[in-house]
Amino acid sequence: MVRGERLDIREKIKKAENYLKFYFSYALNYPLIYPKEVNFQMTNRCTLQCKMCNIWKLPKRGRELSVKEMKRILDEVKNWENTKYVSFVGGEALIKMRETLELIKYASSLGFHTNLVSNATLLNESICKKLVDAGLERIALSLDGAKRDTHDFIRGKGNFDQVLKAANFLIDLKKYHNLKVDFTTVVMSYNFKELVDLYFLAKKVGVDQWFLQAVVLDNTFKNFDYSSPLWIRGKDLEELKDIINQLVYLKLKDKKFIYNSIEYLKAIPKYFELKKNFRLGKCMAGYFTLNIDPYGNISICNYGPNTNIVGKSVSEAWKSKKFKKTRFLIKNCKTPCMMLCYQRFSLPELMKIFFRGD
Repeated sequence: MVRGERLDIREKIKKAENYLKFYFSYALNYPLIYPKEVNFQMTNRCTLQCKMCNIWKLPKRGRELSVKEMKRILDEVKNWENTKYVSFVGGEALIKMRETLELIKYASSLGFHTNLVSNATLLNESICKKLVDAGLERIALSLDGAKRDTHDFIRGKGNFDQVLKAANFLIDLKKYHNLKVDFTTVVMSYNFKELVDLYFLAKKVGVDQWFLQAVVLDNTFKNFDYSSPLWIRGKDLEELKDIINQLVYLKLKDKKFIYNSIEYLKAIPKYFELKKNFRLGKCMAGYFTLNIDPYGNISICNYGPNTNIVGKSVSEAWKSKKFKKTRFLIKNCKTPCMMLCYQRFSLPELMKIFFRGD
């Protein structure tokens, strides 16, 4: 056995060990391990008013976190053994361009892998280069239609061309930098018939992965209006099932390109069919990811702990009694949800991680 193979086995053992800690953390309702990722929601403000999103409607609730405060949080989190990823999201994070660039650079200097989610409206060739030069390792661009008219109807006129233009700038930078470029798609009534075409468009453009997210009717998880025009229903459900079967076939042929698991893909029609009775499985919200809103609050799906960490220890908040209560509430959550931000897994999947390196 060569040295590289020994290291690979050690990495797999460590990865499986960490996932076991997550599993038993869930069982014990106490974090035996720190989260894999910290998400900074830079702002609720956005450059678009997408049909499936209401984040841009949220009222401003005071002063947004300063760069200094976010750096303080990163300085503390860098000591967490398992936390390797830092993401910057919105709204549209690049509304705070200077701050986002500075934080990407700082997080990278601390050894974190950095990720940005963007609607591409503010991405020109110069900004793309600045992001990569700052140390950005992964960027996900929102693409919600294989046709210009579909995407622009959902997100806004001219955005389809802007997304593809930004993707081309970024993919060109991949020749010289360690960068991954992805597309993300929200599955809804307006675009589900184009999902297979979206797969092939993403392939043609040359992105690294494609992420699918079933539409959430309300980002605050308070209002589930199944009469919404976003919802897939009636005869369209049969067509959706056929389209998902085609995506499963494509996933089996090319396992890495579609990010979602086969289980997730197969669950999408059930999500739309069962409505409020849908359940995906154990939810790891409160274990895998730490989300910090623009004002320094930690809150998960409106369950709590509603703790503000400005000037306070993030580690203490993570292990606090308030957070323990929140995790218990999430365990008993009955909300129909297919959010990608929280992974779900079982013990058999740990075996896949170890033996196949997923």
